[in-house]
Amino acid sequence: MDEALGRARRGALILGSVVVFSILSYHLLFKKPLLESMYWTVITITGVGYSQTLGQEVSDDRQFLTIVVIIFGMMAMAYTVGMLIQAIVEGQLDKVMGGKRMKKEIDKLRGHTVICGFGRIGQNLGHRLARHDMPFVVIDPSAEALAEAKSLKYLHLEGDATDEDMLKAAGIEYAETLVVSPQNDSDNVFLTLTARNMSPNIRIIARGEHPRTEKKLLQAGATEVVMPAVIGAERMADMILRPEASDLLRCVGHESGLNAELEEFEFTSESAYLGRTIREAEEGLQVMVIAVRRPNVETIFNPRDDEVLLKGDILILMGPEADIQDFYTKCVAPGAKAVLV
Repeated sequence: MDEALGRARRGALILGSVVVFSILSYHLLFKKPLLESMYWTVITITGVGYSQTLGQEVSDDRQFLTIVVIIFGMMAMAYTVGMLIQAIVEGQLDKVMGGKRMKKEIDKLRGHTVICGFGRIGQNLGHRLARHDMPFVVIDPSAEALAEAKSLKYLHLEGDATDEDMLKAAGIEYAETLVVSPQNDSDNVFLTLTARNMSPNIRIIARGEHPRTEKKLLQAGATEVVMPAVIGAERMADMILRPEASDLLRCVGHESGLNAELEEFEFTSESAYLGRTIREAEEGLQVMVIAVRRPNVETIFNPRDDEVLLKGDILILMGPEADIQDFYTKCVAPGAKAVLV
């Protein structure tokens, strides 16, 4: 808890102690009813006072006790109220309550993605996942890096992702994917090893800056390694050596002017077109199945039209978004709507 809130809590404890002491003293020492003792304590501490006049009814002991309660009670109350006002002004109460709400939302997540590091790569990844309503949690030690995540209302945690408690707070045991995206390779290796030990079945996509780090990341438990520098260099080389093909691949996506998407779907036991051919599946739609990936079998690129679709097949296809949606509804999951990435 923040410092001002901590001081306010201590002040409230002191104030509560003064109230209890006053009530018990008035009740036990002066043999007054408990309700009257509470009433006397409240009007004394709040400065309201009471209408009784000094006389034989108000002994010296009671007067002394009243003075003590007023002094300590008013001091404790002023201190507590002052700290609460400071906390409110600094936005600390909002931060604490917001953190509790965020924790509840994170605890509800299942099958989500944990993004460790919210730099340029983490931010672009977060924007893409948010656009497609994919649940994710961001972890970053920098308050400045998380400013955008907060403004976009992303679920986020401020802290070191290599800390096991931080990964637990992000729900790593229920997450489907963990993305390791800091720029420091040594931290990435350690984070990958930590996450793999905590969640043996989680998919870990790790970032590597140097080619020699790829092997270490895989040994640490990374499922896949992405090297931005290598990908960038390959992209530039393609633009030089194969400019037209490179431009076509760049145009396939949501931000392009070309009406084409790349998508993949898995055929399950409920898929309508099990046992039927690719030709039948493509019929009437402007989609093209460019590859079929089968369990324990190499990926079949440019499959034949008479290739039979089997349970467990993962089809990679390209075409307009509307036709891909129709393909999913007709062939993969009748009546359902695809979530395109």
